[in-house]
Amino acid sequence: MDEKQRIWNSVLGEIELNISKAQFNTWIKNTYPVSMDEKEIVICVPSSFTRDWLQNKFNTTILNSIQKITGQVKQVRYVVQGAMPPKNNQIQSVINLKQDNLSKQAPKKQKPEQPAQQQKPEPQHQEQARPNYQASAPAQPQYQAPQAHVHQQHTYTPPGAQATPQQPMSMGNRAQNIIKQSYTFDTFIVGSSNQLAYAAAQAVANSPGTLYNPLFIYGGVGLGKTHLIQAIANQVVLQGRNVLYVTSDEFISDLMRSIGGKTMDDFKRRYRDVDLLIIDDIQFIKGKEGTQHEVFNTFNELYNLDKQIVFTSDRPPSAIQQLSDRLKSRFEQGMIVDVTTPDFETRFAILKRKCEQKNFHINNDVLAVIADKVRSNVRELEGALNKIIGHVSLLKIDVTPELVDRLIEGSKVHTQRSINEDAVIDTVVEHFNITRDGIMSKSRKKEFAHPRQICMYLLREELKLTFPNIGGIMGGRDHTTVMHAHTKIKKELEKRGDIEQDMNLVKNKLYNEG
Repeated sequence: MDEKQRIWNSVLGEIELNISKAQFNTWIKNTYPVSMDEKEIVICVPSSFTRDWLQNKFNTTILNSIQKITGQVKQVRYVVQGAMPPKNNQIQSVINLKQDNLSKQAPKKQKPEQPAQQQKPEPQHQEQARPNYQASAPAQPQYQAPQAHVHQQHTYTPPGAQATPQQPMSMGNRAQNIIKQSYTFDTFIVGSSNQLAYAAAQAVANSPGTLYNPLFIYGGVGLGKTHLIQAIANQVVLQGRNVLYVTSDEFISDLMRSIGGKTMDDFKRRYRDVDLLIIDDIQFIKGKEGTQHEVFNTFNELYNLDKQIVFTSDRPPSAIQQLSDRLKSRFEQGMIVDVTTPDFETRFAILKRKCEQKNFHINNDVLAVIADKVRSNVRELEGALNKIIGHVSLLKIDVTPELVDRLIEGSKVHTQRSINEDAVIDTVVEHFNITRDGIMSKSRKKEFAHPRQICMYLLREELKLTFPNIGGIMGGRDHTTVMHAHTKIKKELEKRGDIEQDMNLVKNKLYNEG
């Protein structure tokens, strides 16, 4: 093994200790060094998608690890090559040499504990007993024109097959009525705001129950979570597998009916005799102990049988209040991905696709104006487009930038009026599950200091308030304190994905729910 490979293996081992196994297998594992000198190391990756993701999300982590080992390399460059490393260069993970350290520092997929009455001793090396699925790099998204679909509901039995007693019962039939056949991966517009979620959803759809289990997708309203999970359902159905898609409200209602009607055996068969269970808006089970207990038991049963589980939420598991620790642990043991507010390019591509679907032509200059003015989420973007199309169709007039300005102005003014300093503070307080008194206090505890800095940053960036004004609003603080907070958060947003996720979630709540 040459020197550069030895160094890279050490880097991989350190990174594996500090990120989830799913992330490591997807983005890091299938990479190898091509060349290295005192200034630069060149890393080969399997696809341009992986290259872009490593550059944007993991470059700082990788560079820090390399510099810690070599003390010299100043830059990491990623190149795309088709060849994979020779077999004798396979990773000898530091994890395998430090099993005790791994259990403390990095998430490790384990079989869930069984309910008390069914608990059984588990083997010492349970994870090694499970199949070792190699994670191939996600294929680069293909932007294809949408194909015409006849609008009909999915039948959850593959063509030519007979329904069996193990297929979903009445709840499954009701759930399939809300699956949109047009929600596929081909019709989903991929951008920087949803790349990871798209790649993870495709991986789950291609190989349910083997790679990312559970898959937990979170983000604000109208950003495409439902499109992604229904695309998973549509693809898995075509494989001849049984799928059950429900909202958390439907799960809760069905559980209550089953308890009242003493039909819990039917309930358990309905939710456990499936290959894929999708529960949308899982955050609404917070505070409902009986429902959480049944979700926990259902999760264990499906997971132990290698059946795929997918959840969506408006926030990550750690931020769901009144959720039991054991459920948080289950949700966090798989792959957690977020969808955030789409950037300009993604919004423009969405508008272009929607115009094609509606067979309505709007020139690119006008589409760019719409994409620039409607930034909050995909749902509002499509609503603005529908408003414009309806207006010009009824009045038989041309679409112009001036018309777009006038039609969108009302909703834009409303949004601006609804956002003030109290809305910002209240949204941050709710997101971080702290009190208003806490964020305004002089306490330097991290649980208050970090949200306080986020709040100061948002007051500056979103409301354009002066530093002295922000200091007065935030409990009479000096303007230099506010300047420091703003600078710190701005730098952290460039380096830390978790800060970026928090910021995007707060903004989504601020503009969509405020």
